[in-house]
Amino acid sequence: MNSADADSLAEQFSELGMVPGVELENADLAVLVTCAVRQHAEDRASSHLGELAAWKSARPGRGIALTGCMVGEHGSALLRRFRHLDYVFDMREPEGFFARLRDLYQGALEGPVPLPASDRLFAYLPVILGCNEMCTYCIVPFVRGRESSRPAAQVEAEARHLVERGVVEITLLGQNVNSYESPEDGSGLAELMTRVDRVPGLRRLRFLTSHPRNASDRLLDAIADLPTACEQLHLPVQSGSDSCLGRMKREYSVAEYLAVLERARARVEGISLSTDVIVGFCGESEAEFQDTLQMLAAVRFDTVHIQAYSPRPGTAAYRRSDDVPLAVKKERLQAVLELQRRISDERNQALVGQTVEVLVEGTGSDGRAFGRTRQNRVAWLEEPAGPGEVVTVRVTSASAWQLVAA
Repeated sequence: MNSADADSLAEQFSELGMVPGVELENADLAVLVTCAVRQHAEDRASSHLGELAAWKSARPGRGIALTGCMVGEHGSALLRRFRHLDYVFDMREPEGFFARLRDLYQGALEGPVPLPASDRLFAYLPVILGCNEMCTYCIVPFVRGRESSRPAAQVEAEARHLVERGVVEITLLGQNVNSYESPEDGSGLAELMTRVDRVPGLRRLRFLTSHPRNASDRLLDAIADLPTACEQLHLPVQSGSDSCLGRMKREYSVAEYLAVLERARARVEGISLSTDVIVGFCGESEAEFQDTLQMLAAVRFDTVHIQAYSPRPGTAAYRRSDDVPLAVKKERLQAVLELQRRISDERNQALVGQTVEVLVEGTGSDGRAFGRTRQNRVAWLEEPAGPGEVVTVRVTSASAWQLVAA
């Protein structure tokens, strides 16, 4: 989401007559797009702000702006906390910020700056903002607001614009992207995917992130049937214990979650499944954690993203005791990592000898081209290929984290 926000800001700066993306030493304005989902993200943003103080003082007229989730959490208090910070604005309503810049720089701005053709092959395209879920550990509803879907025609037009500028893979984005509902006609994510799939020149289409309660059969059919839709589904489970899911207020049981995965594998041939897991949530017992390990071992996900629980002020869980010791959280993180490393290695080894389609992203330091399969696996190529090429290759070897193909 932050990457998509930064792209949107670049477009608005260029419309104002300012050049986005210049080297920091040549810039007049530095903008930080922040995250507040975990404390570590806030700490990193605060550290960057501290580093920018010296940059600002090195030349008169420089300014620092901050937006993103930290603004939703702390608001104007950030200006008192960081005295060298000049602007704080809500990413959902940036008009006031740009109006101030227009007034400040009106003598120096000479109209819109044309952006060059993009060298990006991939783009995130937000289609629904905010979140209506109230998971007890999550601050997103408080900093991003309630769900608000963008009109399908607007999304399609933006997709066409991105492809015209060189993008070949688009990821439709939302905190709960599969609860998308167009304000024009009430159509859902499956129908939106159908519209974007028809954009000439688009090679691949993905979406992030889905909630298990909204993973409909229509959506699974869209993944299976649309030519550009990649055979991949990221569906966060967070825990393999019903009691822990209840404290998280995830509003589904493990059995209901597994039923969605069963339908996905039945409807979409060769689908890649990934998930998110939180270890060490408030009150997580050893038995609950073992339930999670057993679920992961049974499902055999292709990828698992793992985080230790991080208390966030303002959430319901913040009122609970963060009673799982840090050492235990680390042990559980390691246990999930070791299990998933073995599973990923076995799943990737099973692909040796098979052919896969790879969209080339670039070249590594050793000169080899690399890219990703439709199932989002990293693949290194033994034959030369340039960024943007789509090649069909045979897997010659594999590890837990990548494939090698020729």
